[in-house]
Amino acid sequence: MRIAGIDIARGLALLGMFVAHAAPPIGGGGIAATLIEVPDERSRLLFAVTAGLGLGLLTGGIRPPGPADRDARQVLRRQIAIRAVCLLVLGIALQATGVLVYVILDEYGIAFLLMLPIVYASARWLLAAGVALLVLAPGAMAALATVLGRPTTPLDEWFVTGAYPVLTWVAVIMIGVGVVRLDLARRAVVATAGGLGLVAMVAGLGLSIALGGDGIAAEPRAGEVPLTIAAVGTSAFTVGNVGFDIALTMLCVALTSTVAGLSRRTARRVAAVLSPVGAAGAMPLSVYTVHLLVLLAVTHQTPGGYPTDDGWPVVIGLAIGALTVPWLWRRYFGRGPLEYLIGRLSGRVPRAGRDGGRRNGGRRAGGQRNGGRRGPDQGAVTGNPPPTTTVAPG
Repeated sequence: MRIAGIDIARGLALLGMFVAHAAPPIGGGGIAATLIEVPDERSRLLFAVTAGLGLGLLTGGIRPPGPADRDARQVLRRQIAIRAVCLLVLGIALQATGVLVYVILDEYGIAFLLMLPIVYASARWLLAAGVALLVLAPGAMAALATVLGRPTTPLDEWFVTGAYPVLTWVAVIMIGVGVVRLDLARRAVVATAGGLGLVAMVAGLGLSIALGGDGIAAEPRAGEVPLTIAAVGTSAFTVGNVGFDIALTMLCVALTSTVAGLSRRTARRVAAVLSPVGAAGAMPLSVYTVHLLVLLAVTHQTPGGYPTDDGWPVVIGLAIGALTVPWLWRRYFGRGPLEYLIGRLSGRVPRAGRDGGRRNGGRRAGGQRNGGRRGPDQGAVTGNPPPTTTVAPG
């Protein structure tokens, strides 16, 4: 099943990533320079938030297979494991091309593998453990990275010294799965998650600023402040950004469904207006991979002799492409090409299921009623969705 608001949030993450990866720096400070820096940290964490929500939907939403249903759990875990390995291999391959940005797919693959033993834990446990890990892991890993220095093995880079330590991803994904288990069709869940996200944003970014960060693109760093202070500031900065992303995602869900009290007609209109963004977000692996290949193709040497892929024409071209090609692809083919391929490899997509979200026997694929009741996508405006849930931006 798909929830339109989650796809839209993921699409916004893609657009933000284009800016983070390809927008040329603006010197001198000011509002323009600040706005350019805003997507840098928040886009990658927004992917993690939506990945957690997607994983929760993929594993049963509010009705995951119980302990007695071992066969269903085993099948889903196997599908997730195959997807995770595909992401890991693709991420390593893309990084080996020499693209100038830091590829996140292999970290996602590791994070999904780590989620396998705990994905069916209770919502309360996932939320409590996820929040605790989110508060502790970013600062602890940053402090450990300062002590260890440059990575010497892939494990060092994945877990400690890399730009995106895996435990941070795991923490955010745990929170996303926990929120889904509470039911995104309930107004109280969406409102509470969004409200707590705003509280976390204000508290986390406020503390980060108090400890020496700027609250926009940089946390306090060791060398500028004592190591302990830098660690606390790093965790606070991450918590604040995750809070912002959760609040944004809940807003997208509220605006494109009836959960917040909007009429179905109004929700459908909002979803229709934002459908190009949602279409990109429905096939993040394909869009993310193509954007890396575009960046690789446009990389050139500056007069100063160093390589760059920055340029506003690149950003604009990526944005236009992401808002048009996926929309057309989804309309006529359904699932994104790489999403389809990984779905086939994992067994999630049946051989005859390439029709994506087209109507089947008068009913929309992936939108069947469960036991006479709607699942956790109740009231969600799903447009023309593929029948499975994307769990990664790659």
